[in-house]
Amino acid sequence: MVVAVTKGQTELASQLRELGYDVVTYGEYNLPIDAIVYSGSSLESSQMTNANFGSSYGVLMISANNRTIKEIDNTLKKRTYSPLF
Repeated sequence: MVVAVTKGQTELASQLRELGYDVVTYGEYNLPIDAIVYSGSSLESSQMTNANFGSSYGVLMISANNRTIKEIDNTLKKRTYSPLF
């Protein structure tokens, strides 16, 4: 799975790589991505129009705010924030 992280998230990127994810920098990678992990309140909308999404279903967006690496990993694996049932 290709996971893009926003600039400045070097520790998070390193942790995701250790878990086996292909990690790229959001906005600097021109091939399809499966998920975006960002921090702060939002991503710039101008960058969203240029993003390459890996599937016809869009891209999973995960806020890293107040989340542990375990929570982010779980969200990436389940492709959802919480159980449906």
